Amino acid sequence: TATTTTTTTTTTTTTTTTTTTTTTTTTTTAIGCSGNCLETREVTLSTSAWVSIAFTTPFAAVPVVVVTPTETGTTDPASIRLKDITTTGFSAIVAKPPNKAVGNSAMTVTFLAAAPGVRQLGGLWMEAGTISTQKLAYSTKCLGSGLPAISWEKISFAHQFPAPPAFLSSIQTVNNENGLPSNSQPWLTVSLNSVKVNEAWVALDRAETTRYGQVNQDEVVGYIAIQGGSATLQSTTGAQVKMAAVVSAKNIRGWQNGAYTVSLGADLSVANPLAVASQSTRYSTDGGWARLRGGSSSSVKVAIDEDTTCDKERRHNREIVSVCAFSGPCVL
Repeated sequence: TATTTTTTTTTTTTTTTTTTTTTTTTTTTAIGCSGNCLETREVTLSTSAWVSIAFTTPFAAVPVVVVTPTETGTTDPASIRLKDITTTGFSAIVAKPPNKAVGNSAMTVTFLAAAPGVRQLGGLWMEAGTISTQKLAYSTKCLGSGLPAISWEKISFAHQFPAPPAFLSSIQTVNNENGLPSNSQPWLTVSLNSVKVNEAWVALDRAETTRYGQVNQDEVVGYIAIQGGSATLQSTTGAQVKMAAVVSAKNIRGWQNGAYTVSLGADLSVANPLAVASQSTRYSTDGGWARLRGGSSSSVKVAIDEDTTCDKERRHNREIVSVCAFSGPCVL
């Protein structure tokens, strides 16, 4: 397979990331996978009930599922919680933190499911896996009682990437949850302290909600790490699907600050690509999570959302985010 490598540097305004992307483009199916190894498509979730999602084709092993909240349906603080992940599907809900009206809103999101292990997608290395942890990160505001010290769980990659990969993550379980489908308690998202070519450090982030609920059991954190670049994939549906994975510059700020453009380093040739995103740093002590706010054929807009349980502001210091986007639904 012929491979072309180019380097592109894009500089934009203060609300736009500056990203250097090495782009590898080729057309192929996944290499190193037996049976279904990846699926992405758009689904609609609810704030008031769990929604069951069936995969187009069953996986041979239980996949990792990553979903990112969007701004559709509600502008309140919101994230996505997952449960009952099997080889044939999963359940998901739009979760709201304590002290927010749950309501009955619909949110359109993209899910990315990947079989565990290491493989190549169009020449880009991808690794999917899980780790169980009770280790916590949290804000010093409105502290609850009996909290352990902030600490981080190490993930050692089986594959060493040529540069720190785009690191996408979601909690796969609800082992400590006692609020949903009402307000989520304890409120948990994935926090990432750092990601390197061969490792990442994660924790369960309680943000400013530590007075609500407790963490007494491990939760399973799922991650999909993808080499930065772009590729064209041949879906089992017969369609050619363009994809891109990028790590932003350190200038993604909070929901209240605005929407921040992340260049994909490639034109996916669709007005609104399917995308997932995760916060890749924790420079702000408040805690937070990535939320998608729109896109174009060559970029997506992202902000860091925060809960309003302790205070009402949703401003946030500059963070780095990871993004993976597709030109359409894809099954490999």
